[in-house]
Amino acid sequence: MKTIRIATRNSPLALWQANFVKDQLLQAHNAPDQDAGKVVDVEIVGMTTKGDQLLDRSLAAIGGKGLFLKELEVSLSNGETDIAVHSMKDVPVDLPQGLEIAVCCERADPRDAFVSNDYQNLYALPKGAKVGTSSSRRVAQLKAAFPALEFNELRGNVNTRLQKLDEGEYDAIILAASGLLRLGLEGRIKQYITPELCLPAVGQGIIGVECRSEDRDIKALLAPLHSRQSELILAAERSFNAALEGGCQVPIGAYAEVLTGKIRLRGVVGEPDGTNVLLSEKVGTDISIVGAEVLGEDVADELLKQGAADILASVSRGPAQPLWPDRPVVLLTRQFGFLGNTASILKRLDYQSAHIPTLKIERCNKPDVLAKFKKLSSYTDLIFVSRNSVEIGMKAINKVGGIPPEMRVMAVGSETAKQLFRHGIDSLFPEADSGAEALLQVEQLQDLTGRRILVVRGDSGLDWPADEMRNRGAQVDHAKCYRLGMPRNSLSKLEDVIAQNVNISGVFIHSAQSLKNLVKIAEPHIERLMNVTLVVGSENIAKVAQDIDWKGEVRVARSPANKHMMIAFSAKPHVDD
Repeated sequence: MKTIRIATRNSPLALWQANFVKDQLLQAHNAPDQDAGKVVDVEIVGMTTKGDQLLDRSLAAIGGKGLFLKELEVSLSNGETDIAVHSMKDVPVDLPQGLEIAVCCERADPRDAFVSNDYQNLYALPKGAKVGTSSSRRVAQLKAAFPALEFNELRGNVNTRLQKLDEGEYDAIILAASGLLRLGLEGRIKQYITPELCLPAVGQGIIGVECRSEDRDIKALLAPLHSRQSELILAAERSFNAALEGGCQVPIGAYAEVLTGKIRLRGVVGEPDGTNVLLSEKVGTDISIVGAEVLGEDVADELLKQGAADILASVSRGPAQPLWPDRPVVLLTRQFGFLGNTASILKRLDYQSAHIPTLKIERCNKPDVLAKFKKLSSYTDLIFVSRNSVEIGMKAINKVGGIPPEMRVMAVGSETAKQLFRHGIDSLFPEADSGAEALLQVEQLQDLTGRRILVVRGDSGLDWPADEMRNRGAQVDHAKCYRLGMPRNSLSKLEDVIAQNVNISGVFIHSAQSLKNLVKIAEPHIERLMNVTLVVGSENIAKVAQDIDWKGEVRVARSPANKHMMIAFSAKPHVDD
């Protein structure tokens, strides 16, 4: 018998969601006749998260809704629990490395709900009425429709918020309808707020189940709980959110509907005071995950053309990350999902870290790329050039049937190979070194006569390795499935660090493009930044640093792996006799 341990917050709604998943698992796998024996047992492990503890400040001020997940995800990563159950509206776009949302349950009512003891709906509220909500998304949209109302911060679980209403602190409050319905509190709802008046949060009403990516047994047990329609909805809404680099502190809403033969998506970005609210709506006819993701990106692009970037830049800066004035700071530039435990190791070494991302990975959903993935069986070899190529490429490949078992898979570097292994794929890779040069040295690639190779890469990758493979007799195609962009908020994050007058003692850079982007991002402060120790993941990056005349010490790690970067940073500097 398999025991599944569920990590959950201890709030009444979170426990309801965990018990819902527990009941679904027991029903799916255990025979009605208990004498026949149980296939699975389920244990609920309740936790109090940092987000539950810090109730005296707004979510934006303390780091966003991800604070409700951190402890749960740590327990998953450490193997202390097997799954974590979340309301998907609380789940950030970037998940920790090695974790994934394996199941999306059927969506409940996605609308917001108006709750009041004295008024029947929003239209009945008098001028100056106090409305409680913790959501900037709601405030932006409802303030635009009802400018005479006063919106105030409201934190706590559902029962706590209702208690504050009952004690007279507010004339009305706005909550997610799904939460009230799940707790049997539908009688408190006076008005269901239509999407036409206020678009819901991304993923609102959907319960998601997170697990370790490598845990195939758990994913197989979870499979009966999965809703394909919810998966499509989430793909569209979260793709929209990712394209806008959205978080809980910015007023972004989205609502996807799966209709007959099409997907409809509405998106909104608004000023927090409701003075400028931008809307976009598009319909897609590709009823697939990739099609839903493309639709999300298209709606986001339309809003950016309308001026959403200016709104997002003005409201997403948020409060500065508080740093200790007497402890040196290391800037980490890698994508959040690939940072691993770097920050915690630095902390143990008496450093503090600040995350200043220098790359934004944007999926390319061009028809020619998807067409190559659909005809994978026509190739003999598949080469992944980076971890990003694995994460983005495998999503598309899995949706068209996966990698044929007879195909030879290769990886540029051990980090890329490790990422493939997390997807259950063994690959050929150079163990002694990293980079395309090292891969081309392996014995199996010396004679490529008759081989048909597909290289999964970004649009700005190197072309010469393909030319060399052609010289060795191969036919080579490229699947350029992503492009490298510039993060929107990195300059403001860097300025927050610099404004605190701390000692920046190191910068970690994992790719040449990342270093080039850092120089562009940090242009107003580049003289100060270029005097600190730079830790780079390859000799090629070190050459770029030399070309731009980096003033500080440049340390070259054995590879871009977090482990090797940390070894290079912590090594004692060489001193000549």
